[in-house]
Formats: sequence, structure tokens, C-alpha cells
Amino acid sequence: MHIHAGNRIIVSDKKIIGIFNTETIVMSELNKKFIDKIKPGDRTIIIDRTNNSLLTGVSPFTVVKRTELNCEFVWRRKNDSLL
Repeated sequence: MHIHAGNRIIVSDKKIIGIFNTETIVMSELNKKFIDKIKPGDRTIIIDRTNNSLLTGVSPFTVVKRTELNCEFVWRRKNDSLL
């Protein structure tokens, strides 16, 4: 299956390791490699098996909704409670 990531970019779900919110990525210095690539307006970072990253202005929630994954996701911020 392929996922439309925005900006006319389509990615194979077989190559994706994770779809992350850029706000979350910048919270950790461990992600320095990815932080340096984030530009204003980038909302989602998609990381593949070869540790390459793809940035898009589309919300990560929208990108995940474009998949056909049949599992539950838990989205939360530090101070949000789980439902």
C-alpha cells in the first residue's frame, strides 16, 4: 500500500518506520539528525528503514488517517490523559 504524505509525495508503507509530529521530534536532542532538517511549516516527519526522513506540512494525524491500518493508535501529549 502507498500513503499520500502531502505535497504530491507518495510513500510505500513497506519502507516506513514511523510517522511523527515535528513538535514531538524537536523535544529530544537524540533526534538532532532530524531536527536540523525541519523547516517552518513542517508538521510531519516520516522516517524510513534506511533512516532517511521526509518532511511535509500535512498533519501527522491526517497522514495516518490516509492509511488503511486496522489497529488503534494512542495520540497524546505529556499532560493529556489517555482515553
